[in-house]
Amino acid sequence: MLACIPAARAAGEVTSADLQATARSLGFLENLRRDGPLVIGIVYAPSGADARTAAGQAAERLASIPGPNGSTLRTIVIAADGLDQTSERLDAIFLMPGASTGGTPLSGVVRRRRLLSISTDPACIDQQCCVLMVCTGSGVEIVLQTALADVVGARFSTVFMMMVKRQ
Repeated sequence: MLACIPAARAAGEVTSADLQATARSLGFLENLRRDGPLVIGIVYAPSGADARTAAGQAAERLASIPGPNGSTLRTIVIAADGLDQTSERLDAIFLMPGASTGGTPLSGVVRRRRLLSISTDPACIDQQCCVLMVCTGSGVEIVLQTALADVVGARFSTVFMMMVKRQ
C-alpha cells in the first residue's frame, strides 16, 4: 500500500496540503478545459457524521487555491448518492474520506460520467473509484490508477507520469 498515510487520514481530515496537491495535479492533465473556471464537485458520504460540514470546509479551502494556468476553481458540494443525478458540468470530483465506502457505488458513476476523480482516501483505490489518490505528509505521494484513467479519458503529461506511482 502507501508509504505515506498520515494520522489525518485516520481522522478523515483533508488538509490544506492535500488540496494544494490536488490543484497542482490538475495542471498536469493534458485534456483539461482551459476556457474558464474549473468546476470541482466535492463528494461526501451522506451517512457520515458531519460529512457535509467537512465537505463544505474542504470546498471553501479548495476554491481559494489558484487553479492551473491562472484558472479559478469553483466547487460544488454533492452527496455521493446525488452525484449521478447532478446536471452540473463537472471537470473533476474530489472524494472526501469515506465517500467511496459510504454505500453508493461511485465506481460506476465515475466511469459512466467519465469523471476525473481524486481523493486522499486509500479506500478509493481499493474501490476503484478514483483516478488519483493524493497523500501528503513529509512529502507528496500520488497514485494513478491507470485503467480507470483510460476509461474516463484522463491524459496526463509525461513529466507527471514519471512522478507518480501507478496501479
